[in-house]
Amino acid sequence: MKTLDDAIERHPDGVVLHIDVIPGSSELVVPAGFNAWRGSIEVRLTERADKGKANRQLLQEISRAFGLTQGDVEIMSGHRSQRKEVLMRGIDAESVLAALRRSIR
Repeated sequence: MKTLDDAIERHPDGVVLHIDVIPGSSELVVPAGFNAWRGSIEVRLTERADKGKANRQLLQEISRAFGLTQGDVEIMSGHRSQRKEVLMRGIDAESVLAALRRSIR
């Protein structure tokens, strides 16, 4: 079984977060939990996966959750998938882990 540390990767520009997105949810929850089997952070979005709406909401909410600008957050892979890798620039792994531990119960 994987730990929360497996959901992030250090990157020269910051941190890559492994995310499982649930679009079209009844409520917006970022982060919603941790998937120990996949080693990823679960995110519930109210927008549907239609014409990039869910991806835009994801970037906006990730930037808000970690105190970054939207320009500092980028989807690296998984643009058309529920499984995504999101680069967060200008933040270190320890800060991301601390924020995730506070948010995920």
